[in-house]
Amino acid sequence: MKTYGMVLVIACLISSSTVAGQEVGLRQLTDDPAQDGFPQWSPDGKSIVFSRYGGDAEPEKNGLWLVSPEGGEPQRLTALLGEHPHWSPDGNYIAFDGDFGNTIQLVSASGGTPVRIVPESIPVSRGGQPKWSPDGSRIAFKEGPNLWVLDLSTGRLAKAFTDPDRLPIANDWSPDGTEIYVSLREGAENRFWSIWAISATGQGQRKLTLEKESSYRYADLSPDGTLLAVVWCEDRECSIWVMSAAGGHRVQITSHPGYDDGPAWSPDGTKIAFVSTRSGNFDIWTIDVDVDRVRRELVDLDR
Repeated sequence: MKTYGMVLVIACLISSSTVAGQEVGLRQLTDDPAQDGFPQWSPDGKSIVFSRYGGDAEPEKNGLWLVSPEGGEPQRLTALLGEHPHWSPDGNYIAFDGDFGNTIQLVSASGGTPVRIVPESIPVSRGGQPKWSPDGSRIAFKEGPNLWVLDLSTGRLAKAFTDPDRLPIANDWSPDGTEIYVSLREGAENRFWSIWAISATGQGQRKLTLEKESSYRYADLSPDGTLLAVVWCEDRECSIWVMSAAGGHRVQITSHPGYDDGPAWSPDGTKIAFVSTRSGNFDIWTIDVDVDRVRRELVDLDR
């Protein structure tokens, strides 16, 4: 019985990778020589915000940009370098990492001057990766080994997680706002990452990925709250996978010998935006997702 079960799991994994390898509905949205990354859909599905880095050679390209999911010429939103943008649920604002990852800022979705929202008493560095709660009242972000929750109406800060031996990166919130999905690095010198659900009030935590030693980067919750799009890396190759939001096995969505990262579900749950080097540069792409197929394969894997 044990041998049969192992064979079944292996067969399902091979099947998942083979079907996913077709990569149905791939669309390249940007092709600038600058480095693009961290795409996020607007709540109405009409725009994708992303970061662009032109470096010292082309500083006029640095900032947050908007592009249509159908493609076309991107439009610049901010004139200063910004990373890890995340749209507010009402679509009015975008939170992001500014000042080379040393401040968390807020900008109107129509443009304007960004404002700092996390006080200097919280020394954010290398990016806080802010994430809005589903009701738009709070923002989760990292600061060193700490996971913070900022109440936007009161300015109150509460610590949801801290561990000097682990680094938490906020990825998304549960639909009811009680948990924060995070990528968690085990130990300062450890290259292994896993996906966890951590209570927003610091009451507990759950590991969602199965492997003891693996490398997961980022996670984004599907609009219906049942699936997580995650990045799984092996050596220098990273690809997009989908797993149950409750944890467990994963099904492969993208497959190429390179780097796919930063997945973000479309509001209708039919596509995932991501950054990829498959064109030879860091560009923004989207891919269609057959959610029914993914669910079937996850059920098979759980068996």
